[in-house]
Parts: sequence; C-alpha cells; structure tokens
Amino acid sequence: MIRVLIAAPLRQDVKIFLEYQKGLDALEVPEGYSLSRFFVVNDCEEVIPYIHDAEYVTVNTGDEYRKTGDNHEWTLELMAKMSDLRNRTITEALTGGYDYWFSVDTDIVLDPATLRRLVEADKDIVSEIFWTNGWCNAWMHDQSAGMKAEWSTPGLYRVGMTGACTLMKAEVFAAGVDYSPIPNIKSLWGEDRFFCIRAACHGFELWVDSHFPAEHLFTEQHYQDFMRRRGYG
Repeated sequence: MIRVLIAAPLRQDVKIFLEYQKGLDALEVPEGYSLSRFFVVNDCEEVIPYIHDAEYVTVNTGDEYRKTGDNHEWTLELMAKMSDLRNRTITEALTGGYDYWFSVDTDIVLDPATLRRLVEADKDIVSEIFWTNGWCNAWMHDQSAGMKAEWSTPGLYRVGMTGACTLMKAEVFAAGVDYSPIPNIKSLWGEDRFFCIRAACHGFELWVDSHFPAEHLFTEQHYQDFMRRRGYG
C-alpha cells in the first residue's frame, strides 16, 4: 500500500475549513493508495471540534494574523514561524514512513480528481494550479515573476516555483529539502521560495498541473462567491 499524508498548518475560519475538509472527504483515492491527514493547529482551537479523520497537534505562537480586504497581512516573523509549522508536517511524514506528502493549505477546495491526477503525473514535486485575482500558485523565477497565461489550459507544465497545493515524494525530504529560511537570501521572502530554491539546488524539477484547478477561498469575498457558485447564496 502506498501511503499519502495530507498535511497543513491550520489557522482558519471554521466555515472555510468546513469547505476545505469537504474537498478532502470527496477525493478519489487511486487504487493501492491510502490517505491520512495531519494538522498543526495554531491558535485556532475553535476549529478542533470540526476536525475528523485526522491526527493533529496544537501550538500557540501567540501571533496576530489578519486578513484585510483582498490581502493577508504577513510579516517576516510570521513567515518564519510558518516555515517551522510546515517543517513539522514534513517531520510527521518522514517519521511516519509515508511515500507522499500532500500539502494542501486550509483555504483550498480541491476537485475530487485532483490527487488521482497528481499521482498519474509521477513527478517528484507537482502542484495543482489555482488562480486568485489574476495570479496563480506557480511562477518561473524570483518573488513571483514569469506566470504564464497558457497555464490556464489543461496540461502539465515545468515551473520554477510553486506551493500551497503540492504533492511531493518522500525522496524530496529525505534529500534535506524543507521550508527553513535561507539566511543569505533577503531579496525573496516566503517559505515557499526557500523550499523551491532548495529543491532546485538538490536537482528536483517542479511542475504544475492545470487539469483540475482548485478553488482558493482567500478572503471573505472569495468564500461568498464560491458559495454562490455552489448554490448556497
């Protein structure tokens, strides 16, 4: 049996988490695969009663995290702590002997066919695409440069960096790739950049699939639009 760990730091509004979890519940599981879930619950105890079919640990970083309009208010300190939380899920995958680690941020709603498609792609690192206000979760270089409109056409594309909805083989982590900040790189920020730089330096290719784009419930407005499309408002 090939084992997949679905994992993420969890600090989310309950209503958005419920839609996220419905997406996980509906995933098609490829034959010969088994799924487990693991969350690092960060200052978000109100979500715990709604978690099912998952292991979790709780942490309390004591940080204020806010969304305003179409933005998430990130600071360098918050991003460094996010690196630690994501690394904790990697440790869970390694110590648990999983074959794959499937990182799905908790404001993402997946198409049921997503995991099957990513497994079929058979890449060391492959994300499913999602689009938010004209940008997506993949780019070619630097902070966020080189997004390509052609990625909206169903296909599998080589990219420079990606994140947020990513399936990775255990070999990537066994090689030493993780989300820790790189102290001598200051022109890029965000734990996904550090991860992708390490992956490239270790010789791993990064890919994005666009057959089953995910929904990104990035803000309250995105959530409301999503619910209307689903016929709930």
